[in-house]
Amino acid sequence: MAHAQLSTLTRASTGPGVTIPMPSRRLLTRLVLPAVVVLAALALLAYAARETLLPALAVTTAPVVLKVGGDSGTTEALPGEIVQAPGWIEADPYAVSVPALLAGVIKEITVLEGERVEMGQVVARLVDDEAVLARRRSEAELAQAQVAIQEASAVVAVEEAKVEEARALYARVAPLAGGNAVSQEEISSRRLRLASQQASLATAHALVSRAEAQVVTARIMLEEAELALSRTQVRAPAAGVVLVRLVEPGQRVMPDANNPFSGVVVRLYDPAHLQVRVDVPLADAAKVAVGDTVEISTETLPGRTFRGVLSRVVHEANIQKNTMQVKVAIADPAAELKPEMLAKARITTKGRALSSTPGSQGQTSGGPVVQAPKSALIEVAGSEASAWVVDLATSSAQKRRVKLGRTTADSAEVLDGLRPGDRVILEPPANLAPGTRVRATETTKEQ
Repeated sequence: MAHAQLSTLTRASTGPGVTIPMPSRRLLTRLVLPAVVVLAALALLAYAARETLLPALAVTTAPVVLKVGGDSGTTEALPGEIVQAPGWIEADPYAVSVPALLAGVIKEITVLEGERVEMGQVVARLVDDEAVLARRRSEAELAQAQVAIQEASAVVAVEEAKVEEARALYARVAPLAGGNAVSQEEISSRRLRLASQQASLATAHALVSRAEAQVVTARIMLEEAELALSRTQVRAPAAGVVLVRLVEPGQRVMPDANNPFSGVVVRLYDPAHLQVRVDVPLADAAKVAVGDTVEISTETLPGRTFRGVLSRVVHEANIQKNTMQVKVAIADPAAELKPEMLAKARITTKGRALSSTPGSQGQTSGGPVVQAPKSALIEVAGSEASAWVVDLATSSAQKRRVKLGRTTADSAEVLDGLRPGDRVILEPPANLAPGTRVRATETTKEQ
């Protein structure tokens, strides 16, 4: 019954004259919303590429450099500053390498890391079988050469006797020349015999000289063999503590001029002479100088500090780390301090002197200084000025205030505001504004 009623309803709904309504188009979700999404994406893309789409202003730039300071003659002193930088402890002035002076195989290592070594102490031994045989062979060759001298000397004695005999025979007949007692042939024969014996004697003397030279050569070869045998024992050239052991028994060592550590057995350092190699940021490099006092601390000894003096400045900056390395000698190193320990250096810089000579706005003396081209400075007022710097990440111009030191016709010392490596804009255009996109061309003029 129910089935029949459903069939009736189906036929009625699809019969003639019945209109089925179409679904709505939903313009908001199908057209408007996608259009809004596309427009928003285009707007974001245009905003992200705005720096590229905007025209770039052509400018000429020059690097800010680190140079040695100027002349003296001061009337005003700048106060000292505190420069903090990380560092690593190392041997002062360097660790001592103990090399094997002879190629060979390590037979024995007599010291280990951390042990105290005295000057001349044996730290390793090489297999010496061949060296022992070489010395014995040299001793035998020396003995043979000495026997050769004795034999040659005996020949000389025999030849000298023959010469004396020939001279006596000739002396008997020489006065009879011209007479009939002795023939001329006999006299000539005895004279030739004397000359022959004298030549033989000269040859015997030459043999003695040769044998003596062979003895000298044999002695030198024996000394070389003894030297080679002695070098199978590797000795420390200085006293110290073993920093690192580089070989083990059974390993072959072979000194190589192209590899300074190829034949090194151990390395030594003196715990009483330590220093810290400190990486000073280039922004602070102009402030530090040799003689500055330094306070050193380590995590190994928390709460304890050590006195130091800045002893050397390495004259080559590290472009990757943007630092300059200095050496700080530790005045009172503790036994707990070891090479390659991390340390912190607190450098108290000395107050630099300023002078006001004609044509300058403060002249500094001594130490490295930061210099910038004078044509990059604008709004100069005494020791204050401004400079435009190119931001390399965005290729845009940024304005900075700088503090000046000594100035010359072409350059100016910058005490604050710029750091080595910055690119400053020379003769900046009047329409330059912060954030302006620029196209920089490096100047080729020597600063």
